[in-house]
Amino acid sequence: MNIGSEVVSLAQLSHGQCAQVVGFDGGRSMTQRMVMLGLRRGVALCVVHGPGARGTVVQVGGARIALGRGVTDKIRVMPVNARMPQGLAA
Repeated sequence: MNIGSEVVSLAQLSHGQCAQVVGFDGGRSMTQRMVMLGLRRGVALCVVHGPGARGTVVQVGGARIALGRGVTDKIRVMPVNARMPQGLAA
């Protein structure tokens, strides 16, 4: 798994791009909510739909999670040099 060198917000990823969660810029309650949804440091995710003005849908393991734009701006990820397999894209 080749990992890019720069950390960006989840909102900056393009459709089909994959990344690894690095951390959160939000407060404690936002971080707890993300952990309950399965978004933790080190977890791999792929953008299934978006990003758009209303947010992004990401795939984490077998689950798809819809996140608003404000939340995606606060999730820090490190892009991975891989794309989502075509069969999984929405």
